[in-house]
Amino acid sequence: MARNRTVLEVDTGALGEYYDWLKAASNGDVLVYWQGDLQYDRQVVIPESDVLRTADRQRINMLNVIADRIMRDAKAGELSLTQFRIGESIYEYRATRRRQSYPGQSKVSETPHDNLVLA
Repeated sequence: MARNRTVLEVDTGALGEYYDWLKAASNGDVLVYWQGDLQYDRQVVIPESDVLRTADRQRINMLNVIADRIMRDAKAGELSLTQFRIGESIYEYRATRRRQSYPGQSKVSETPHDNLVLA
């Protein structure tokens, strides 16, 4: 059975789109929520005084909101998180919908690379 794959555009409406996907997704559906190096990309700081990069700053802020929300939902057992290596330090970050969780089952790895899937 083929699963649905959705790519989330991280922009001002991304959080609402994420919630819509989470509500409608079936078990096994995949959301690609970022491509790049998430750990590095989340730490980029663009000064408030750099008005020419306001859109970039807002995108990074939204990335942090989305990544934090997805991690909370994964820890609650709603999602399984994986990474697919595209290239050198470039990954596709995926959240797979889980509709069932079982008592005593580990929700998500606490170490950043345990869920890494190498191509």
